[in-house]
Amino acid sequence: MSHSTIARHSAHGYHPMQAVSATLARLLRSFYAWNSRRQGNAQLLLLDDRELKDIGLSRAQALFQHDKPFWRV
Repeated sequence: MSHSTIARHSAHGYHPMQAVSATLARLLRSFYAWNSRRQGNAQLLLLDDRELKDIGLSRAQALFQHDKPFWRV
């Protein structure tokens, strides 16, 4: 951002650190979501076949879910 751009935004109540803060907040939310998904997928493997059936999954589906990269939904 050029100095004149910063000055224009600052004059309207915008501060560049707000953008940095918002970006960091989005990254943290993504990290927590990815970590939660990774843990949940790992826990699927701890369930027996009856428990998997109760939640509507087969063993093959649980394995597929577990093997997916954590960033994929």
